[in-house]
Amino acid sequence: MINVPASLKGVRVAVLYGPVSEEDRVYIRNTPHEKWSLTAIMETLTESGIDAEHLDPTAADFVERVRTFDVAYVNVHGPWGEDGRLQGLLDYLRVPYTSSGVLAGGIGADKLASKAVFKYVGIPTLRDSGLITQSAVPAFPMPAMLKAVDGGSSVGLQRVETLTEVANAAHRFRERGFRRFFLEEFVFGRAMTVAVLGTPTGPKVLPPLEVITERDYYDEETKLGGGDGPAVTYQVPDDLALATLDAMSFGALAVYGFLECRGAIRIDYMVDTAGIAYALEVNTTPGVQRHSNLPVAARAVGIGYRELILMLLADAIENGVRPPWVVRSVC
Repeated sequence: MINVPASLKGVRVAVLYGPVSEEDRVYIRNTPHEKWSLTAIMETLTESGIDAEHLDPTAADFVERVRTFDVAYVNVHGPWGEDGRLQGLLDYLRVPYTSSGVLAGGIGADKLASKAVFKYVGIPTLRDSGLITQSAVPAFPMPAMLKAVDGGSSVGLQRVETLTEVANAAHRFRERGFRRFFLEEFVFGRAMTVAVLGTPTGPKVLPPLEVITERDYYDEETKLGGGDGPAVTYQVPDDLALATLDAMSFGALAVYGFLECRGAIRIDYMVDTAGIAYALEVNTTPGVQRHSNLPVAARAVGIGYRELILMLLADAIENGVRPPWVVRSVC
């Protein structure tokens, strides 16, 4: 017997997915359809007896169609997907959705803005160059990470050793549609991610996951290779100092609260050899392939995939923001 939350009984769900960004286009090209997160979400909702339909946000009739649904599962990533623009549209159309709102999406999609928030709430973050321009690349210690400000899933990310490599990599990024870049200190350490999940009793920090890969860093081919790229595994580390665990949990909760996040988010960290956790970025629309970080972390605390998807939808309906001119019914 499938336990479906009462708030989801009889609702129509629009599952939003399409090639809105370079990140999603790379994923669609490289990943077999049967492994898509869209496929897993649709199967889960159908098996749960919920009326669900896939909508492509890039379709010409998207606005007319999405406004006829009771709730939207937001499964698009990168610019135009999770940066607040789609969320603002849904707010005006009065369609609740499974992700954080405009503020969190906009800041989370901008790595430099996210770093400013990390500093404000007291979370360590790595040294950076600030924005670099086509005419001049600032002096910066090498090796470093060149990052597109609005890149995601390691798209728009490359380790560089020289200023010539910076210029060449920036040129390639521009050809893929990115326009703003910065250099960030490269630290040899352990890549971690910490998710926060909204629950009826408040936000819950899930166990940290360590990203294990044969590469020097978690690059695009590893993350979006669709099974043909380098191997990667996620595991709950059992050897981190309590102070490091507490710092990552505190940071994730602090960002969740400060940005008024909803649903689930992830904060990515790099933990150096001294055990200091440096926050790298915020993901306000975590991917939900069955083997992705969020579902793996949820399973570690006994939350299965179906329960996770239904929790996110129920949270969207129960806690979605409505425009002030819409009168809420009083029960």
